[in-house]
Amino acid sequence: MGPRLRAEQMDRFAHLVERRLGLVFEGGDRERLSHALLHRLPSPQRVTAYLDDLEAGCEAGVPTALDELAALASDLTVGETYFLRQPDQFRVLTHSVLPDRMSRPDRPLQPTTESPYTRPLAPRVLSAGCASGEEAYSLAIALAEAGYPDARVTGIDVNPAALAKARAGRYTSWSMRAVPPLTQRHWFSTSDQHFSVVPKLLAAVDFRARNLAAPDPAFWRPTFDVIFCRNVLMYFSPTMMADVVHRLASALLPGGYLFLGSAETLRGLSEEFGLRETDGTFYYQLADPAAPAPAPTRPRVRALPRPRPVPGPESLSAADFQQVLDLIRAERYGAALGAMERIPVPTSPPRTTRETEVVLVRAVLLTQSGDLAGAGRDAHRLLGQGVSVSADAHAVLATGREADSDPRGALLHWRAAADADPRFAIAHLQLGRLSRAGGDPRGAARAYDRAAELLPHETERRVLLFGGGFDRGALLSVCRTMSRGGAS
Repeated sequence: MGPRLRAEQMDRFAHLVERRLGLVFEGGDRERLSHALLHRLPSPQRVTAYLDDLEAGCEAGVPTALDELAALASDLTVGETYFLRQPDQFRVLTHSVLPDRMSRPDRPLQPTTESPYTRPLAPRVLSAGCASGEEAYSLAIALAEAGYPDARVTGIDVNPAALAKARAGRYTSWSMRAVPPLTQRHWFSTSDQHFSVVPKLLAAVDFRARNLAAPDPAFWRPTFDVIFCRNVLMYFSPTMMADVVHRLASALLPGGYLFLGSAETLRGLSEEFGLRETDGTFYYQLADPAAPAPAPTRPRVRALPRPRPVPGPESLSAADFQQVLDLIRAERYGAALGAMERIPVPTSPPRTTRETEVVLVRAVLLTQSGDLAGAGRDAHRLLGQGVSVSADAHAVLATGREADSDPRGALLHWRAAADADPRFAIAHLQLGRLSRAGGDPRGAARAYDRAAELLPHETERRVLLFGGGFDRGALLSVCRTMSRGGAS
């Protein structure tokens, strides 16, 4: 067994990380924080001295302490991402948002070779929390292919190791899994089973080390037309979230746009933005009192009414939540995730049955959208909330593991789900399926038999969330058919 840290040492380290990096670690995430501290310690016996030196050094701006903080950021922030993630947002950016931005009469000018200050400034886009650069390069590709060859993309992140990888522009096939073959051939070269960004794409993106949690007046000033800050806010405390959103607002030109991750919202964080929607994609626009009146024709960017004041956790909108469930029932998962925008999702572990349901449904939808990291975070917040809820959380994690090509991880989580709630019929069904795929027909038959026995009593909610789009009768038919096949 490795060295153990005392609770007060962990609390002090967690506080330091939150204050200096804005990152919050709760519940099961504390284990990751503990590993990071033990990894950075020169000796397990020097915890107090290490924390003293780090705290005092950061306060005084000592370069070695700031370097150590950057190394901690490398250990604590692992950005799982890939190229062209959430393509609907890129479509809205190029088809609706940028035409709106470029048509503004108050747009800044830039010099040309013929005459100074005679051409509108080319689009400027920020990828905030860019990790290893996939999002920033995806933005540059989208802008170039949409007819903005002079657009500039800036990627910022606190993790120096991730920025080094971003600047190198070399990726594995895992990062490329959503890139169409034609786009791959145009923007990447291949060698040694890796994909390298072509020079003109490298030149379109500028990567810089910046800490979203730290004030930097020289950087946070009106510069950008659009900011993408996706799946980043969720790592911050509520106070730090509000500070970061204010910094993002200060970096936007008047009327600029902000795109967040599908699980993130500005509800209760900022009054500086208005919610916008185009073709079912939700995003934000910086409030601009000087903006011209909208044209009489139908606008390409549709403004939504300002959200109602945030209700208390016990007064969540039942009608809105029912609409989300109806959209899931219709297998309109993207629209359901968009509808979740209107429902407050607790940022701390859920305290009521309704809050638990909201977090669970969002986790299921995030899995469907491919945001496995976000789904996993929500699922971990549900573990320990009771046997039935824990079983549902393991079901979310199992689905995510399978989507991540990890059948063994999926099998372990489905077993944990069945152990937590032995009457979870769909967990037994999934165990049957995975056992059969793993070459265990007798084990599969037993699991299918048990699922068929339990399915008539399974809740409608679980059939809806975990039934893969099948109704109860279809699932029962699958179990009976596969059970006979396994036995034979």
